[in-house]
Amino acid sequence: MAILRASGKVTFLRVHDVGGGYGPPDDRIDGELVATVSGKPQHAAGTTLRADSSLPSHEGMLALLRDGLVHHSTLETSIDYDLDTAAGRRNGRLLRVELRPA
Repeated sequence: MAILRASGKVTFLRVHDVGGGYGPPDDRIDGELVATVSGKPQHAAGTTLRADSSLPSHEGMLALLRDGLVHHSTLETSIDYDLDTAAGRRNGRLLRVELRPA
């Protein structure tokens, strides 16, 4: 696993029901939130939005991603995610989201 960073404009933001997943069976994200940014459009990162101890930080990431999407002309979004690049994966687990003036 490698921790990667992608920066740019939010190009895809999806929230779906528990169990919906994202990606093909061999490269699946088990989570309800999925996003991509323009710096690495081939990589998607996602996380859960389930009622557990991580929910507050995951809801915060969703809020930042939403702000980045809505205010794309004035904000740049960066995401950090872990990805098994050795296995050729393109979808990973979202770890952090940052916003800054574009």
